[in-house]
Amino acid sequence: MNHPRRYGSAAGVVVLVGAGLILATIAWRWGHLTYGIGVAAVVVGVVWVVALVTRGTTWRIVLSAGAVLVIVAGAVVAVTGFPQSPPRWNIPSDAQLPNEWSARAGDLIIMGGTARDIETGKVAWAHAGPDATPMLIDDGLVVIDTGSSSIGVDPSTGREIWRSTVTGRGIAHDGKVLVVAGTRNGTEAVVLDLATGATLWRQNGRPVMECDYGPTDRFSPAREQSYVLLVRNEERKGSAELLDLTEGRTTIGDVDCSVMARIVGDVLLQADGRTLAGRSPADGQRLWSTPAERPWDVYGSGSMVFTPTTDRRNLVGIDVTTGRSSRLAPPPGTRNVKLASAEQRTPEVWALLERDSGAALWNPGTGQITEIPDAVTIRVESVDMSSGWMGLVGATRDLTGAKRDQCWAFSPDGRLSDPFPDRSCLVDDGLLKIQQDVHPIL
Repeated sequence: MNHPRRYGSAAGVVVLVGAGLILATIAWRWGHLTYGIGVAAVVVGVVWVVALVTRGTTWRIVLSAGAVLVIVAGAVVAVTGFPQSPPRWNIPSDAQLPNEWSARAGDLIIMGGTARDIETGKVAWAHAGPDATPMLIDDGLVVIDTGSSSIGVDPSTGREIWRSTVTGRGIAHDGKVLVVAGTRNGTEAVVLDLATGATLWRQNGRPVMECDYGPTDRFSPAREQSYVLLVRNEERKGSAELLDLTEGRTTIGDVDCSVMARIVGDVLLQADGRTLAGRSPADGQRLWSTPAERPWDVYGSGSMVFTPTTDRRNLVGIDVTTGRSSRLAPPPGTRNVKLASAEQRTPEVWALLERDSGAALWNPGTGQITEIPDAVTIRVESVDMSSGWMGLVGATRDLTGAKRDQCWAFSPDGRLSDPFPDRSCLVDDGLLKIQQDVHPIL
């Protein structure tokens, strides 16, 4: 007669042990295994109680199944959260996806010779095939290398405005002309009129975006600037000239390309020993010279650029106009400062902070901080040079303390997207690509 009572007490003990194991797992971060054992114990105890207090096999089965479903579902949701269905492009499986060459023009993303609506992925217009490459992408004009020619396209309508026989890589533009690294007759700099597509001038040599231990191009359409670096002789990679885009006139004939040199605003920045020098691009006159621990390691393209100290615990901000420098200490509790990527070429620069608790991104120019919730590890996976968007990958801990691989998109103005479960992703100007899925992050 006392068996049901004894069994009921035993079932209650099983439930309490399971609940205690769940609470202990959450408190001491023991992981999924002990959490699962605790949930299983609660399920067994509750089903046991149902079997004792319920009459009739049918009701026992129904109530037991319901209890199992509620407990297991609740346990899973507590760890993973409710299932989410973020916006995603609905495009064919063989469609071209965003890549390092893609860039945004208004509400369109230009990939190869195709323009898609950035929110829906719907094709707005297309020219040439998947091998086409954007040379310049701007709100008012898109220039595409089709392989056999280059075309100027109105991005709002897709209408072809002009066509040229010049092909190659877009290097720099000033809104009126475009410098192309052409290869039809050997490496040469060719300049196109952006209004008509007419060739304005040609010069032998390789035009490059910047010098970074030699002439270097980045994965990006042409950048907006009024001067371009030209390497006349590839065998002499330490020597370059600076040319005016409009006339093709050499303004500086002795640019040292062996370490670091690039145009920022109206100044040519150049590493010179243990100093960073600013020169006038119009005539090469030295405007200023500032001591720097790592003058070859310069980030940003705004009125202030940044370089890390040797111990990477602080940053130094350098005013591009005056050369005046200031040491910028990170927020308290920071163990290490890492500028997000060597390819940060937009005005807004972000540094990754390793903190005593968690991680964050810090804008040394404005002081803005964006926390990365529950981050255990974090690193920059990709940087979109033309827009400044970044892809972050890392791991967070869930309710049980177990690690989960995550991806985030991070905007230049400091907005962090919700995490996406994966260990690799590419971010391109408001789009996050995970494997074959493209998610708009607006």
